[in-house]
Amino acid sequence: MTQQTSESGIAAVETQSLDESNLKRLAGGGDGAGVQEISGTGFSYRHDWGPRNGQLKLNLTWAGFTTATRVFVAIGEGTGGGGKFLGGARYTLYNVAPDTGKVGIWINIEWGSPISLIADYLIIEP
Repeated sequence: MTQQTSESGIAAVETQSLDESNLKRLAGGGDGAGVQEISGTGFSYRHDWGPRNGQLKLNLTWAGFTTATRVFVAIGEGTGGGGKFLGGARYTLYNVAPDTGKVGIWINIEWGSPISLIADYLIIEP
């Protein structure tokens, strides 16, 4: 692990690699490492939540969501043109909770004023 100093203190920077033989072993589920093959149907969706900051609970509604829906979310700062980038603010995703007709996310954006929030959703229906 290496460390780098920034204006806000010391941040740990760690890099780990997954080589092709390990990836094939994990994808095959050979060692029982909690790898589960994806089955079902799915899609991804990018949502622009607009300027936000602080702690928020946000609900994305869609009639197709159920408690059995698998939803994976990534959040970050938006470019204004639909992309994302690594800026100076810390975006933290605490929870993702699919429910009937909605999926809720609980997040925190550590910035003194509202800035762009983009959320990418990977939705897999069983």
